[in-house]
Amino acid sequence: MSSSLLELQNLYERYVKWVSGNPSALGDVELTIKWLSYFVAGKINNSSAVSELVYSLSNLLVFFNDRIIEKAHKKVVDNTRTLDRRLKVFLTTLDYCEVFIELSAHKVWGTRGRWFFIIVIQIVKCICRLILTLYCPSTKIVTNPPIPALNRKTVSEPNPHANASFHDNLGGESSGIVLKRSGRVMRKVNCSPSLMSRSWKLPSVDDGQNFETSQPVQYGGKLVKSAEVIYIFKPLVHLACMKRFGTKSWTSYLVALALDSASLRLYYKNRVVLSKDQRVELSRRCVAMLLYLLRSPFYDRYTREKIAVLLNGIGNNVPLTGSIARLILSYIPHWQETYFYMWST
Repeated sequence: MSSSLLELQNLYERYVKWVSGNPSALGDVELTIKWLSYFVAGKINNSSAVSELVYSLSNLLVFFNDRIIEKAHKKVVDNTRTLDRRLKVFLTTLDYCEVFIELSAHKVWGTRGRWFFIIVIQIVKCICRLILTLYCPSTKIVTNPPIPALNRKTVSEPNPHANASFHDNLGGESSGIVLKRSGRVMRKVNCSPSLMSRSWKLPSVDDGQNFETSQPVQYGGKLVKSAEVIYIFKPLVHLACMKRFGTKSWTSYLVALALDSASLRLYYKNRVVLSKDQRVELSRRCVAMLLYLLRSPFYDRYTREKIAVLLNGIGNNVPLTGSIARLILSYIPHWQETYFYMWST
């Protein structure tokens, strides 16, 4: 091995060691890089692409560092199969780079190149999300991004001597059972850890007991998959409508709104089969519905004037806010054109 490769390997090992031992200081560096992308916008030529590049790299840096911390503390949050894990890593990376790819394609190949990459990206995302939804038993809702940022405050070295009797009682089996009539998960008496060491999370259930749940829960699971399939196909349906009716057509807008509403309605009818994290993702999707106020043609006809009046009123009547309000007003057209498009999930 050459000296340059040895030097790079040693540098990487030192970086891994520093990241593992300084997660809080690392967070400050990552946040600084991310905020740099906002200040770059509008300051230099091709600032949109450069800003998105910095923002994408900052997200990828956080994602890479999270995996280092996860491995160092042996806190693997996602225990899914290798294919599922790889698909989630690929989708997360694509989500972080999606806007940068579109802007770069527009700069190099023009509008046709941009639309070509938009269609390719959405088809790839649709296929990957369908595989995760239909063939991964543990995935009812594919979050956005599929692998969320690691909560570094909760990362700590496990204590191998804590709850020794608890782990002995488990013996590799599940720590809970599913009640046949209600579908509620209950912890086994012999699998309860000490009071000070409990996480108060739902106990795990082995795969064999999933078939013992009542029919309404299984039926609800099928409806949840139907809701997710609707949500997954929404970007492709909207792109087809835009091709048919135009990029700022009310028909395209209302079709996407109807698909989102139908998906959320099915989800809320069957919230009992969702985990806590999946309900959080469902709440995020409900909040994301507010973005329809900032999407064309609704934004062009109604929202733009209301936002301008509100920001001008704040800037003229609240001290020290005039510059900020004018800056936001100047950036809103760019943000609306770049981020608030209907095909993004």
